[in-house]
Amino acid sequence: MKTTFYQVLELPFNASAEEIRTAYFEAARRFHPDVNPDPFAKQKFLQIQEAYEVLSNPKKRTAYDEQLPAELKELPAVNISITYGRSQIPLLEEPQLFYVLMELDTPKQPDPKDLPPIHVCLVVDRSNSMRGDRIDMVRQNIIYLARKLRTKDRLSIVAFSDRAEVILPPKELEDPAAVDGVISKLQVGGATEIFQGLSTGYDLIQRFSREGMIKQLILITDGHTYGDEQNCIDLAAQAREEGVPINALGIGDEWNDIFLDRIAALSGGNAIYVSRNEDLTQFIENKIKSISVSYARKIEWFFNLAEGIELRYVFRIHPDITPLGNESPIPLGTIEYGKKTSIILEFKLPPLSSTQIEVELLRGHIQMQVPSLANPFGRYPIHLTRQTRENWQTEKPPTSILQAMSKITLYRLQEKARLEVLAGDIGKATRHLQHLATHLLAQGDRELAKTVLVEADHIQRTHSFSKEGDKKIKYGTRALFLLPSPARRES
Repeated sequence: MKTTFYQVLELPFNASAEEIRTAYFEAARRFHPDVNPDPFAKQKFLQIQEAYEVLSNPKKRTAYDEQLPAELKELPAVNISITYGRSQIPLLEEPQLFYVLMELDTPKQPDPKDLPPIHVCLVVDRSNSMRGDRIDMVRQNIIYLARKLRTKDRLSIVAFSDRAEVILPPKELEDPAAVDGVISKLQVGGATEIFQGLSTGYDLIQRFSREGMIKQLILITDGHTYGDEQNCIDLAAQAREEGVPINALGIGDEWNDIFLDRIAALSGGNAIYVSRNEDLTQFIENKIKSISVSYARKIEWFFNLAEGIELRYVFRIHPDITPLGNESPIPLGTIEYGKKTSIILEFKLPPLSSTQIEVELLRGHIQMQVPSLANPFGRYPIHLTRQTRENWQTEKPPTSILQAMSKITLYRLQEKARLEVLAGDIGKATRHLQHLATHLLAQGDRELAKTVLVEADHIQRTHSFSKEGDKKIKYGTRALFLLPSPARRES
């Protein structure tokens, strides 16, 4: 089927004149031959010009729309709900924080024929440090992953140290046992250069994925990379533009969590701490289950903040958990059938004038792709604004906001402690960790509370975090977002 002008501009059939104009300028800026060296950019730019010439003219657009088949006019079925922390914003003479919860879901029920195939590319660290139990754990879970994929899905595997090797070219696994012979090629040796593996895996998943396939790149490593961090970050940004999330799994306690968090968040994936075999198996179980029932992918939020407004924090809290960046565009992940994608936002507002009747936070739009539709593109305007109130009044935030705020507070306590240790303020860091442990005990999480208290003692003695304790606390407090109630396991 020939590409429509709506698809050229990545727009739904019901796009407004303003959306058409905005999409045109965005696309023209990306593909203008003066700034894009790609040999296909000129041809793409001419298509963009032609599409805009027709769709921006009401008469030409009406005539064009009449000859489009019905399936190209079908729109994505997506709900976007906004919950504000307060019904009105008090007029205060000092800065204040304001919270917003944004939730996306689809009312549609999954139809097996609409569930797209997936291509999973594993990028596996096989440097010397992976020797022994770690590489055995990875081998075991590759076999488990192969048995979880459907016959229409595709798997590829890249092994890397200071060089990368494709040990399983992209293929459908009609017989999952076919990977058993591949496992023997996972022999350890060499140093860790993550870009070697990531770039090879990204190239595979781009060149060998059919149209409409859900693409997932999974990086498994236990160490630092040296000298190629910026290349990895640039690749993650490119992966976001192409709708390829990078999920970064760190094994043990030697890996650079800040670096892996960044490439995961940049690309729309998430970072996971793997301390035992069960963690890796659980990740594979959850990830394959979620991407197999994806309705929408490549969800990006483009926005402009109102003057004086600061977006301090953006955190995806469902269906998986990861801190996101706070600069436009933000990759929000996917929408799964039967689940909500939930994003909590923290704004810092400036002092407000007594005559101000409304506070605008931001304007923008969310765009996405729905592979099951003939025209997969969806675009939804987002305008966040609240009326003001002259006098401060006590108002209990909505329960969903309150729960998210309480968990963010705990996560931030460990962030503050980390920064205070780096600054040499050991007393303050220790107090923050003790405060965190008290809250965790009140919620019934004795295991994590014990880890926090042990780490507080370690910091007092050594003036530094232990590598294991640091990651256990960081990813343990992050995992609190998965829990719907204070009740947790005891040990």
